[in-house]
Amino acid sequence: MTKTASLKSKNLLLIVPHLQVFIKDQTAAIKPYFHGVTALMPVPLFSSLVVKLPVVKKNFRFLWYSENSRNELKHDFKLLSPKFFTLPIDVMRKRNCYLASKSCVKYVTKNRVHFDLIHAHFVGNGFIGANLKRLFAKPLVVTAHGGDVYDLPFRDEWQKTLAKYILNEADQVITVSWFNKAKLLSLGISDNKLHVIPNGYNEQIFKPMPTQEAKKKLGLPLNKKVLLSVGNLVDVKGHIYLVDAMNIVLKKRNDVILVIVGSGSLKERLQKRVNALGLNGKILFVGGKLHCEIPMWMNACDIFVLPSLGEGFPTVIPEAMACGKPVIASCVGGIPEAITSNEIGTLLVPKSTMALSDAILEGLNRVWSREKILDAAARYSWQNIVKEIIIVYERALNNYRNC
Repeated sequence: MTKTASLKSKNLLLIVPHLQVFIKDQTAAIKPYFHGVTALMPVPLFSSLVVKLPVVKKNFRFLWYSENSRNELKHDFKLLSPKFFTLPIDVMRKRNCYLASKSCVKYVTKNRVHFDLIHAHFVGNGFIGANLKRLFAKPLVVTAHGGDVYDLPFRDEWQKTLAKYILNEADQVITVSWFNKAKLLSLGISDNKLHVIPNGYNEQIFKPMPTQEAKKKLGLPLNKKVLLSVGNLVDVKGHIYLVDAMNIVLKKRNDVILVIVGSGSLKERLQKRVNALGLNGKILFVGGKLHCEIPMWMNACDIFVLPSLGEGFPTVIPEAMACGKPVIASCVGGIPEAITSNEIGTLLVPKSTMALSDAILEGLNRVWSREKILDAAARYSWQNIVKEIIIVYERALNNYRNC
């Protein structure tokens, strides 16, 4: 029996804050390796009306994600949602991991949830995993994704102490970029248990199709070059710099439109900026889209643009590349690890409207090789990424048995 085959007798317990696509798709790809998969998603005890309040959406996005996960996303594994009471005020945010952990431990114990391995997504959920590990003597893997690595642990001493405790308790730690790994090493986490495994894309839906055909289906002008950006309309995504860069681009050529897919708190501010610059009809805000709709938008574009100010490893980059599209993006976080050559994209300093407009104009004038872009994307298919995760699982189980 091979090591991978031995997992067929095991049950995996996931601890997740939501089931947004990068977690949901990974889980779906992992599921065939195990006897059973259970996702534990602690949910604050709020009514759906409270979750939809703008102040809650802005300051407690995990509540909104959890609500969407339960109400909109379909899945083929067991989902458990223990409730815990908290309040939508800042003073409670540091207590949420304790409150969620208490609720989860009680739920798992009462319902006799059987598991052989724990995998917690995001460092905060690793606190729940650490408590379950101690109580049930099961190995723990923690995936540190983005802001939970490069931001939260460095805000104050309490956050740093909590992160170090959780990551030292974990038997194996996965993070999505070498940039993140450097941050974890600075916290004193052992290099022996750190693994860099980026997020992947669903190769069943992210694949190339004729650009003109996609434009036609979406009602986009066939005689225009289309720039596309996909992401939440929040400060860290840098959309304001993209709007201003587009103003410069359109002074040089008038055959370009920008499509922004996403929703968020900055929508009104961005629209006001577009209005002030007289760019209505040149910059289109098409709102948030279901993940299954994103491939069509990506195939309809000529260049994908991500002007972020900070990132872990944004899944939208390999998704765009899997559709054969070149990427223009800020040189932050794990982005340079995906755009490894100027044959597949362009990196630039963040917060620079001029650098962004120059990169767009240069990119529009270039003839890109779809074949080279697709070759670079293949490394990030979930089929390939999950094989690396399985090796980490096997190591966690084997090391734990040998202790």
